[in-house]
Amino acid sequence: MYQDERRGGDVIGMCGDKNIPLLFLMHQVFHMNVQSVIHLIEPLKIKPGQAGILLFLRKAGPLSQREIADHIGVKPPSVTVAIQKLEKLGYVERRPDTKDQRIVNIQITDKGMECTEKLMLFVEQADAVLFKNMSVEEKLLLRRLMLQMRENLFSVKEINLKELMETCPHMDQTEKGYVKTRRKDRC
Repeated sequence: MYQDERRGGDVIGMCGDKNIPLLFLMHQVFHMNVQSVIHLIEPLKIKPGQAGILLFLRKAGPLSQREIADHIGVKPPSVTVAIQKLEKLGYVERRPDTKDQRIVNIQITDKGMECTEKLMLFVEQADAVLFKNMSVEEKLLLRRLMLQMRENLFSVKEINLKELMETCPHMDQTEKGYVKTRRKDRC
């Protein structure tokens, strides 16, 4: 709780503060959106990172675990754990590469394709809530501004954003649906 001198009273948190700094507001919106997505995909028994791998495999086709890790920007051990869970659920399967038998590719199954269809519906639902009452022009402007902010961050030479982005997907969902991270991995 903090003292709000403008109103002369106590305010719990910053949720209702119209003057909330943009950085805090962006974090709050992102966190709330992640929580709503976690809730939406709960029946599929997967986490957001696993959902991202499935959607990527649907688009890209069979890939090795190393290729998946490189494309989505996470470390190979994280992909291994996610693939094992997806394989246990029957969403992906391992198959030897047709050109090089030493390589094992991860391929989405029919059940995984059905799962991605549901995921796309959940994405549409989340988008509908998030962008409710926004015009096409406002959404395009928001997209342009977000892309500009990302470019601004990539241009900072002192910060290795690639390394920072690799830590973001290490978030883990607890049994109760809350998101936790190791302190050094906070995004």
